[in-house]
Parts: sequence; structure tokens; C-alpha cells
Amino acid sequence: MNIIFKIAKAELRNLFYSPVAWFLGIIFMVQCAFFYTGSIYGLAKMQEYLMESPDFKVLDYILTPTVFGDVFKSVMQNLFLFIPLLTMGILSREVNSGSIKLLYSSPIKTRDIVLGKYLSLMVFTLMLSTILGIFMITACFNIKAIDYGILVSASLGFYLLVCAYAAIGLFMSSLSTYQIVSAIATFTIIFVLGMIGTLWQQIDFVRDLTYFLSISGRTSKMLKGLITTKDVFYFLIVSSMFLAFTLIKLKSGRESKSKILTASKYFAVLGIA
Repeated sequence: MNIIFKIAKAELRNLFYSPVAWFLGIIFMVQCAFFYTGSIYGLAKMQEYLMESPDFKVLDYILTPTVFGDVFKSVMQNLFLFIPLLTMGILSREVNSGSIKLLYSSPIKTRDIVLGKYLSLMVFTLMLSTILGIFMITACFNIKAIDYGILVSASLGFYLLVCAYAAIGLFMSSLSTYQIVSAIATFTIIFVLGMIGTLWQQIDFVRDLTYFLSISGRTSKMLKGLITTKDVFYFLIVSSMFLAFTLIKLKSGRESKSKILTASKYFAVLGIA
């Protein structure tokens, strides 16, 4: 565990020394502020307009899911623009610079490398969740009788989704020495997983399979305050699957084994998932 924490600490240092991480954090905060203030402003204007009527008593809206449902949905729809930029160099940078060979020659297990890199991404995505938390605290002063349960559930759904995207980006970063190629590949996979649930729905077996693979809509229940084990396990399985893919890819570069055996490992992991 100490090795994993050291690798994660070193990777976090590289992330925050890079202007990309700070740029993404600032853009993410501006984006959240735009969506939050836009939602609050619209409801405030509606209430002001309705208060001019003598029959008006109270705004007939459950404000917490109304406001933050829009905020979380809008933020999640734009995550595919952030994650590829964040993860594109996390492993491809090591491969391109040749430092991955030093890691291979050291007494560090490949598993520790993968988990350490992923842990650093989890910490950074936790920072994104913290930025959203700032607006939740602000909402406590703007919304009367705020529903904290919905906020906790939505935050969990957001964090699980970002961690799943990070695992996808980590695997894509291990496939190429070019960071831009890794970013495009991550964007493509996220796009495919978001759209695959709409394909070949007329065939029962395929519809069940594409529903499992589809990442779109998996957080919809959590945004309404309902945490289901089915959705939680989905994100855990997807994240674990792509971490296992990354482990297989790095081990294949460290060991001399046939491509057929390596491919069978990928299919075995997919089949287990």
C-alpha cells in the first residue's frame, strides 16, 4: 500500500505542476457557476412574476432536485470534454519518455503502478466533486428546507461516473505513446458507451447486452435521491474492468507472451464483467 500511495502522490504532483489540471479545475468551476446561477435565476424570476398575482401562495416546485438535477445533468454531459485531457498523459507520458522501463526494472509490481495512477485520478476527481460541493453549500442559503439526501445521492452518482471515465482514460493512455491519440480514444469510448444503448433495440439479446454496456442514464435515479445497488455495482464493474485491461496491457509489455494469450485475457475479463 505504501508503494501505491507514493506513486499516487508523485502523479498528483505531476498533475498539479501541469497547467492542464489547473485549467480544467477553473473551467469546471466556471461551468458549475454558470449552470447553478442560471437555474436559480430562472426560478427566482418565475417566483417574482407569480408573486404579482393575488392568488399566489408558494412556488409549487421541489427546489432541490429541480435546481441540482439541471446542474448535475449539464455538468455530466460535458464530462467527456474534461476527462480525456486529464488522463491522456498519465501513462502515455511514461511510455513516451521511457520512464516506464525504469518502473518495469524496479521491484514495483505492475498492479501497484496501475492502482497508484488510478488513485491519483480518484483524488483529483474528488476535487471536482468538492467544487460542486461549494455550490451545494451556497444552495443552503438560497433554498429553504433543502433536501440533503438528494445532494448526497447526486454527488455519489457524479463521483462514480467520473471514476468510471477515469478508468477508461487510464486504459486508453496505456495504448499509445501519443497523448492526443489517447485523448481521442478516450473521447470515442465514452461516446460509444453513451450511445450504444440506442442501437439494435429490436433484438432482445442485443438490447439486454447494450443496456448493460450503456453508461448513459445510469445516474438518473441517483440525481433524484435513489441509490440503487444495481447502478453502484455497474460503475464498480466498469471501473474494475478497465483497470484490469490496463494491467493486462502493461504486463504484456513486460512479459513475452503470444498475442492470442493476451487477447484471451481481455475476453476473459470482459466475460467475467
